[in-house]
Amino acid sequence: MEELKEIVDLISKIVTIIIVPLLGIFLFYSSKKRKETAAAVKAEADNTSQYAAEWKELYEKKEAKEMELEETVSRLYSEKNEDRLRIRESMEEITRLKMENQRLDFLKCNIALKCFKRVPPNEFIEKEDNDE
Repeated sequence: MEELKEIVDLISKIVTIIIVPLLGIFLFYSSKKRKETAAAVKAEADNTSQYAAEWKELYEKKEAKEMELEETVSRLYSEKNEDRLRIRESMEEITRLKMENQRLDFLKCNIALKCFKRVPPNEFIEKEDNDE
């Protein structure tokens, strides 16, 4: 019986010294491998997130620049329309003044004021003379 006990003790020592550490290595190796894989996946995800953040920042800068350019174009079109209105008003004023000048040239007496031999003749003087 004692021999059996010694054999069992020897087997338990062998199991304790050799098999348990080997079993632990295999068990912890897979755990360590999963941990390393998870760390690698996390690092890759962080790297992807960093790239995405950089691209998002570039996109936002581009959008801001585009909005600024659109505002500038809108402002320039508004100024252009204002200039067109001022030019049109100026042309209308010039035309009105030309017509007034032509009318006054027609009424102008080349000889003297309130004369009967008016050159060119018109009815305006006759009406003034009749009023007196």
